[in-house]
Amino acid sequence: MKKISLAAVILTSGLALSACGSDPEKNSGGAAPTTGGEPAANVTVLKVAQNAVPNPPFSYSNDNNEMEGYTVEYLKLLDERLEEYEFEYEQIAREAMLVGVESGKYDFAANFYYRNPDREAKYLFGDVEYGYSLNALIVKEDRNDITSLDDMRGKTLTPMSPSTGLRTLVVDYNKENAENPIIAEDIDAVTDAESVQWVADGKYDAYLTNKTVFDNVNAELKLPLKVAAYVTKEPIWVLFNKEKTDLAARFDEVTQQLIDDGTLPKLSEEWFGVDMFQPIEAVNGQQ
Repeated sequence: MKKISLAAVILTSGLALSACGSDPEKNSGGAAPTTGGEPAANVTVLKVAQNAVPNPPFSYSNDNNEMEGYTVEYLKLLDERLEEYEFEYEQIAREAMLVGVESGKYDFAANFYYRNPDREAKYLFGDVEYGYSLNALIVKEDRNDITSLDDMRGKTLTPMSPSTGLRTLVVDYNKENAENPIIAEDIDAVTDAESVQWVADGKYDAYLTNKTVFDNVNAELKLPLKVAAYVTKEPIWVLFNKEKTDLAARFDEVTQQLIDDGTLPKLSEEWFGVDMFQPIEAVNGQQ
């Protein structure tokens, strides 16, 4: 089923809503307009907040000034399969995305978002994540003695801020392995560039970080480093305005289809080199 043009959508939706006072998330009432003798579907235009700051490989602007990346391709797939909706994007700053979705200016935003209690109080989350953030141990290219978090016992991680989630992971691990813990110092502030440089210089054994962060930093520094092992994977979500319950349900339905039919696992392999939908042990086995 082909989607009607944006101009037709706006005109049709406006006329139908003014006549019926219907919910903008539902199809408007009355007779559907016809195109070439065939009835055309009523389409609701969705306002989508899109991150203007590059965050590869999830989203960024290529050399032709076109948006691409894993999240961008995921949204295209949704737009194709959700025939009752038409996506209209606006590229804005990250914080403006959050404020806009909360206020209702935008219907939803997808930008590498984690789920936490503070966000659940302001935004609506679905039940099906569309991908994962992979956290990994980064080591020198010539090291083969670290293939899991267990291999870090008695070895040193780069200093970490006490407030980070990954620091909590290390603290919890050390509680269970107090006889031979991972050595990790606290630090108030440190940059990703400093951390990868320390590992490249041999000052520390490994750096625990998000794989995407490492890729982006080392794309500039080009240090002889590699991913030794994936440690955890954190679900990433679409954030909806609190009123968009029907929309969130439809996203869940189609996202699950995209996972089950292998579309998103394949997309994950194209952008990340691994099928992130597999258990973490299987993800490591794909390296």
